Amino acid sequence: MQKKSNQHVVQILILFSFFLMLPSLSSGKNLTTLQQDLVWSQSDGLRHEIFTSTYTGDEWASPVKVTDNNANNLHPVIAIGDNGSKWIFWSAVRPNGISIEYAVLNGDEWSEPTKLPLEQNSSITPSALADKQGGIWLVWAGNDGGNDDIYVSHYQKTEWSDPHVLHAPNEVPDITPEITYNKEDKIEVTWIGFRGKGYVRLASVYTEGKGWSAEQEKLVEQEVEEEKVNNEEEQEVELPKFLPSDSQFFLKIY
Repeated sequence: MQKKSNQHVVQILILFSFFLMLPSLSSGKNLTTLQQDLVWSQSDGLRHEIFTSTYTGDEWASPVKVTDNNANNLHPVIAIGDNGSKWIFWSAVRPNGISIEYAVLNGDEWSEPTKLPLEQNSSITPSALADKQGGIWLVWAGNDGGNDDIYVSHYQKTEWSDPHVLHAPNEVPDITPEITYNKEDKIEVTWIGFRGKGYVRLASVYTEGKGWSAEQEKLVEQEVEEEKVNNEEEQEVELPKFLPSDSQFFLKIY
């Protein structure tokens, strides 16, 4: 389950945000017995770079620097497949635009950053999910000169599918997508969109053979219940001391 702190509700132009990917703890497992992967954006004095570390129930490994480029690298997320594959995605901010870049763990080494092949003025705030068939789903907020829309693409075998907009065409902002398995074990994307007179939480669910459902508004009761569960889980997380207090980070526990 994905979670963000209460103080960062909308994340499109903010610098610092907080994400958790937590397993169910109903089995009685303690967090210290589970593996944890942490990615974060940290300033080196000139720009923000992406770092990562893994906790295996004993101690945190020394931080590994994933990027070293001329971009401000923000909004990092990590996806981990059942086969142990690891993918890190982030927003790379440059004077000529914002793009999605990613790196893949090959053995003990992270690949050089690769730019997602998109023809957009801005691609920002990625969220990723490794599915049970070995593929990678990626969603982000992108635009080509107008308002942001929510895009989705699927990586299978060796290539990405053509990105497409997840919702019906509109002339209003759609921002900050998150993708995960829902309680029915289906892939679900949630995001914030301007509808009517204000922003609401929306969702679309993927069904094999049918594709993505039409957007539906998430009920307030659902949001309250999810926030209650998230707050309970957050109390059990102990972050490493080397993580800067002002960093933007994403933690996955499994």
